[in-house]
Amino acid sequence: ILLQRIDPGEEIQREMAGYISSEVDRTNSLVTRFLEFARPLQVKKAPVDINALLDQAVGHLARQSPGSVPTIHKNFDPALPLIEGDAELLERVFFNLILNAVQASPEDGTVTLKTRPAGGVVEVAILDRGAGIRREDMEQIFNPFYTTKSGGVGLGLAVSAKIVDEHGGKIRVESEEGRGTTFAVSLPV
Repeated sequence: ILLQRIDPGEEIQREMAGYISSEVDRTNSLVTRFLEFARPLQVKKAPVDINALLDQAVGHLARQSPGSVPTIHKNFDPALPLIEGDAELLERVFFNLILNAVQASPEDGTVTLKTRPAGGVVEVAILDRGAGIRREDMEQIFNPFYTTKSGGVGLGLAVSAKIVDEHGGKIRVESEEGRGTTFAVSLPV
């Protein structure tokens, strides 16, 4: 409304109104993400094909960031059993982990997605060959509002860990500075 009421010749006022609008949008996004983290999850379990869910997350990322996604190598076990889970929530976890891997990768890098069954669980590994996570950051990365990204909010991994926990699973990370990072998610069959 403010932009509509400003005279076309008032460039400084238009620019300031644009800043106000973008900051309101950013604040709304932050509050929404915080509420998602704080609110109890309502997990609606049904049979889920993890390989298909990973394909959906990659497709979602490609639509959101066309042309900026590096090579994604898929090493999926075709005999992977179904799990009982909330497909929408789990897709959010995998989207976030893949996005983080893509952002950590060099432009010509490769992100690898692997799935395999392992003794009553399905394991998903997301590997990047980026700069890795500093040792002093490793213990903090799943804490709400902890981020090393400029413009980051620090809720993505905290929400992902909460969703995986609600499914009775585990999420762990291995990283070596200068060599890359692996996030591994284990979900019960």
